[in-house]
Amino acid sequence: MNRKGWLALLLSVLLVLAGCSGGGKTPTGEQTDAPKEETKQEDAVSPGTGEQAETTSGEENEGGEPSDAEVAGGSETADAEVVADAEIVEGVSADGDVTLDPNIWIKGDVQVEDSQVIVEGTSNLPAGIEINGEITARGYTMFGYKDDALTENDGSYRLEIKRPDITKDPLDLTVNIQPEDLSEPIQKILGTKGELLTGPYVHQYVSGDDEIYYEIRAAARIKPGAEQAQLEEPAGEKPDDQGNPEVWIKPLITLDDRNYYVSGESNLLEGTEVQLDIDIPGKIHTGYFDRSQVGPDGRFLLQIAKPKNVGEFYMMIRVKPDEDMWPTVKEAYGEHGEKLKGKHVKSEVGDSGKVKYVEVKVKVNGKQDTSGK
Repeated sequence: MNRKGWLALLLSVLLVLAGCSGGGKTPTGEQTDAPKEETKQEDAVSPGTGEQAETTSGEENEGGEPSDAEVAGGSETADAEVVADAEIVEGVSADGDVTLDPNIWIKGDVQVEDSQVIVEGTSNLPAGIEINGEITARGYTMFGYKDDALTENDGSYRLEIKRPDITKDPLDLTVNIQPEDLSEPIQKILGTKGELLTGPYVHQYVSGDDEIYYEIRAAARIKPGAEQAQLEEPAGEKPDDQGNPEVWIKPLITLDDRNYYVSGESNLLEGTEVQLDIDIPGKIHTGYFDRSQVGPDGRFLLQIAKPKNVGEFYMMIRVKPDEDMWPTVKEAYGEHGEKLKGKHVKSEVGDSGKVKYVEVKVKVNGKQDTSGK
């Protein structure tokens, strides 16, 4: 072949190679005339995380490497609908219906492990309702032994609370739901202060504005050495004369190797503070004191350590007005207890003048369980 023939053949090969290397094909080999477009979905909410997620299609990563979508063989891009400020609202279905029953109940099995206390519970709550758990112990100053969880679709929940290093005294576990912390659609059913809640699990508490709020609450007492416990069922009905200024108290005293326990029934209003002190004839003592608030049914629980080397002594159960009284208690009994009456009422003169209070004196002799008179 002469020189002109070789040149013609070489030119033909170059033309063929140039056509094969053109930029008009995608990684799948399909032809397209349009250039690649970047699409970006902004401010989308990742399910279950609440974090913002960013989704791109046909976008190159840093360093010029192809994105995952390109490697997977995606050949075309499309404009995605932008979803902004998406929110998952607890207890509300996709069509906006709220499915929450204000007569709420919560139950739970408690498992005590070496480093934590686990509560696996059930409820009649919809998904996404926050449940809080906390462990305390009488006579101890402790903070941070808490956990919270959201209910699942079937109303179940799981709490994992760090176990306090307390082995010789009972632990008190409280599980609660406070409507003031929930979303507006839920508060429309339960009330902004929980005032529309119904059923035996409803308890009162005082918020920072010194007003009465309502919550769902269940509790369990974990005895020393126990590996299991259960959230207790609500105790009972309210006394017919609850809140009557003629107060009655029926204490029952039990004991173990370390403590005396005073479980009392009364017609006292929920939230009334009850105090426990002791009187040891002929001896000066300190540190034998406890206080507790009355529950919805008028019951309360107090605890003190057993006095050492003491036979007979007296327990003093008192209800004394002070500046921290709940507004409902102050209204029922008077700011200085002036409305109180009955055989257990006593009076004293303090810094703010004359104060009336309730005192029930119980004689304790030996190790026998006893009830007050």
